[in-house]
Amino acid sequence: MEPASLGALRHYQTAQKAISPDAQLSGASKPGKIEQGVKEFAEVFENVEKATQALSVGKADAHSVVEAMATAEMALETAVTVRNRVVEAYQELLRMPV
Repeated sequence: MEPASLGALRHYQTAQKAISPDAQLSGASKPGKIEQGVKEFAEVFENVEKATQALSVGKADAHSVVEAMATAEMALETAVTVRNRVVEAYQELLRMPV
């Protein structure tokens, strides 16, 4: 596997653990884990920006930019999936009879 694929896989597995039904509520609700996830998400896009800037000045090859963009795409898809699951859970809570 390519390094970019491994990074994307790691982000996907982290998100999958966070949204699994058997995730411990106390561990998932800690602000430190959420902040860490957001920082890692932002770092992926910073890496894309750095890679494209390096390509524009001739210090990087196109392959590294494509790898960085693929990783960013996977991270974005993961974030959208997590968001959708949170919205679905919220809507299901709203439908519950009180």
